[in-house]
Amino acid sequence: MRQLLAASMLALLLPGLALAQPQDAERQLDAVRELVMRARFADAVRSARTYLDRTDLNAYDRNAGLEVLATAQIANREPADAEQTLLLLYSRDPGHRLTDADASPPVISAFARARESHPQPVPVRIEHTPPRLTERAPPELRVSLPEGADAVSEVQLTYRIAGEGSSRVVMTRRDDGAYTARIPVVGDAASATDVAYFIVAMAPSLTPLASRGSAAEPLQLQIPAESSTGSDSERPPVFAQPVDTTPTTPEEGGGSVIEEWWFWTLIVALVAGGVTVGVVLGTQQSPEEGTLGSVRLMQIEW
Repeated sequence: MRQLLAASMLALLLPGLALAQPQDAERQLDAVRELVMRARFADAVRSARTYLDRTDLNAYDRNAGLEVLATAQIANREPADAEQTLLLLYSRDPGHRLTDADASPPVISAFARARESHPQPVPVRIEHTPPRLTERAPPELRVSLPEGADAVSEVQLTYRIAGEGSSRVVMTRRDDGAYTARIPVVGDAASATDVAYFIVAMAPSLTPLASRGSAAEPLQLQIPAESSTGSDSERPPVFAQPVDTTPTTPEEGGGSVIEEWWFWTLIVALVAGGVTVGVVLGTQQSPEEGTLGSVRLMQIEW
């Protein structure tokens, strides 16, 4: 008896345990599509709503769920609900295309009408501050989406480095929901590098939902030049010694002997006495002998 009760309780608990386990989003949506194919439209509507209640869906999976829900509502003769679902779908992604190649004419027509009605896009807000760079290194750009993030499939960065062509990259989504990307450093390291860029948030169909900057009015940043260690600009300045322009008075003595008064007085005296004197300045040779013999002048030490 106890074993029978335990088996009965286990049988009651197993379905609940199975439902409690998270199911892969793609497999869950495939199950909803299968209900539509089997013409179980009411069940498909309920299952699609359950799928859309998930909080872990990305933009592509959520839009796919809205497409299946609208299809099931049209097939289940719920045109008003289908219209609201389609308006929500095309407000999230104005460029959405019906993916069901076997869709019925009523479904194709309903999707076309909703697309051409151009509903107001969901508000998507991009927060970004251009970085202030202090060294020559690849700058990291960071973007956050405080509003409308669940409608964004990817964030694209388009940049142009001065003297180079334009480049476009898909920014990486972090665990905290922010998007980041780095711009490479190219060009002459001795001079600063100017970069123009803009950022666009895209729907799954790659339709722009919001942007910061544009091709016509891009955001700007400047990567500084590389500073070389020990360059002349970093050395302490060398000041020239001041030049003394004050005129100097010649020191007494130390000049040429021929400029002294006593030298010429002695010469006059010797000539008057009939003595021929040969004076050789700046040499150590003795004076030539005359007819009266040689006379040795007195050396005076200074």
